Amino acid sequence: MKVAIAIDSAHRDVYSNKLLEFAKGVEVVGDQAVVVKGVPDAEDFDTAVMYGSWKEWRGAPHHTIKKQIAQNFKKYVQLETPVIGRGVRGINHQYLRVGVNGFLWDTTEWGFEHMDPNRYLQVFKDTGYDINTEWKVDGENIVIMMQNPGDASLRGTDIFEWCYNTVKEIRIRTTRPIIVRPHPLPRKGMDALTSRLLEFENLTIVENELPDNLRPLEEDFKDAYCVVSFSSGSAVDAVLAGVPNIALDSGNMAWLVSKHSLDNIEYERYISDRKEWMQKISHCQWNVEELENGECWKHIKRSLQII
Repeated sequence: MKVAIAIDSAHRDVYSNKLLEFAKGVEVVGDQAVVVKGVPDAEDFDTAVMYGSWKEWRGAPHHTIKKQIAQNFKKYVQLETPVIGRGVRGINHQYLRVGVNGFLWDTTEWGFEHMDPNRYLQVFKDTGYDINTEWKVDGENIVIMMQNPGDASLRGTDIFEWCYNTVKEIRIRTTRPIIVRPHPLPRKGMDALTSRLLEFENLTIVENELPDNLRPLEEDFKDAYCVVSFSSGSAVDAVLAGVPNIALDSGNMAWLVSKHSLDNIEYERYISDRKEWMQKISHCQWNVEELENGECWKHIKRSLQII
C-alpha cells in the first residue's frame, strides 16, 4: 500500500514530527510511506495522512491542503489532539486521536468493529484515570462548557449564540444555578455574551483564560449536577470524573454515555454503563510508540478496507 504523508498539512514542527512518527509505523508494517510536500495526487497514492482539522473559510496553506485531501481521496487518515488525558497548555501530546475521514464521533471511522476489548485498561492506566469512578448523584450546578469560537468541531455553530440559547432553554426547565465556563483561549464576543446573560438569575460566568488565569476543570466539576456541552472535549473529562453530560451535538466524543436533550434535565442525567464507551474511545487515540511500531497503522488499515 502506498501512503502519502502530507507533511505540509502540519503548521508546526511538533505536528510534522508526529506525521513522521506515523510514517515509521507504516513502513514497519511493510507498506510504503512517502513524505509529500503540498497536496498529494490521489492518482498516485492509496490514501493520505494529514495532521489536524481545517476550516472551510480559512485560506492558510495547511487548511487548503487538508481541504483538498478530503475532496480528492475517498479515504484519508486524520491525526488530531487526543480526547483522553489531553492538556490545554501543551501541544506535544503523547497520545493522538487517529481516525479515518474525520475526527468527531459521528463522522469518523474508528474501527470499533475490530477493536481489542481490553485495550481500554492500558489506555486509561497510561492517562491516569480510574475506570471505576462512580457517577455523581449530588451536586447543584449545571455547568455549560463553551468552546473556542470558530473551532472546526463546532461545524459552523456560533458558540456565543449556542450558549445564550442553551441557558434560555435550561432556565425554562429548572431554577438550578448555572455556571458558564468560557473556553480558555482569548476570544472576541465574550463581553457581548456576558451582557446578554445578565437577564438570567442565578447564573455565574467563571474566569478561565490562558495564559495566567486558567481555571482547573475540577473546580467546576466538584459541585456539578451535570455539564451541558456541544462537542467540547471537556465532556470526556466530565464523564471520566463521574459528572453526567448532556451532549447537544452527535459529534461529541462522549455521545455514547450522554443524554441528548435538556427536556428531562431534572430527571435523567446519565447512562448507567460506561464500559462499552471506554472500550470504543480507547481506540480513538494511540500513543507515540504505537504510531512508530505500526500498531496504530494496523488498526487504521482495516477501516481503509485494505488488509
